[in-house]
Amino acid sequence: MIIYAETNFLLEIAYQQDGCESCREIIALARQGKLSLVVPAFSLMEARQTWDRRSSEHNSLQNQLQPIIRQLARSQPFRTLTESSRELLSALAASGEDTRLRLEVAISALSAEATVLPLAADVVARARREELNLSLSPSDAVVYAAVISHLENAPPGPKCFLNRDSKGFADPSMANELSRFGCKVITSFERGLAFIRSELHA
Repeated sequence: MIIYAETNFLLEIAYQQDGCESCREIIALARQGKLSLVVPAFSLMEARQTWDRRSSEHNSLQNQLQPIIRQLARSQPFRTLTESSRELLSALAASGEDTRLRLEVAISALSAEATVLPLAADVVARARREELNLSLSPSDAVVYAAVISHLENAPPGPKCFLNRDSKGFADPSMANELSRFGCKVITSFERGLAFIRSELHA
């Protein structure tokens, strides 16, 4: 069984979102040899770029909020604002580094347990065509092109492309093309894990 993962798989773990435990279990199953996990190399770098962008946004927001809170707290109705906002500001400050560490652990795990698809010249060329044909973002086009290129030479058996981007990768034309190679598209990591379990017990 081949399971394709992309950038959101890593971010789900890094930001401890709803499907993070499902993602961790999928990695554990790959470690046990019960499935083949495949991820485009581009996704490993895109996840780091996403963390960097969000971290910068959090820092910028924190820097904007602090003087506004101090100013408002000078008014009698908002005397307690400094204290009540402390938790939010602390979360903004702390979440960046904690998230980065979780992301690096997830990237290391995927690098060790998954097949990492290189960003080869033929994938780049195909990505450009898919970007134009399907109105994809450049990053989604690269991921899609890498997955399709791998599917063309993949052995028979159950296959699934897991992601959390229901607006992008669940496009009917993309889903139809993936299904041509026997690959399901599942836009929930929890449902993806359920699919894997059902196939393992089939």
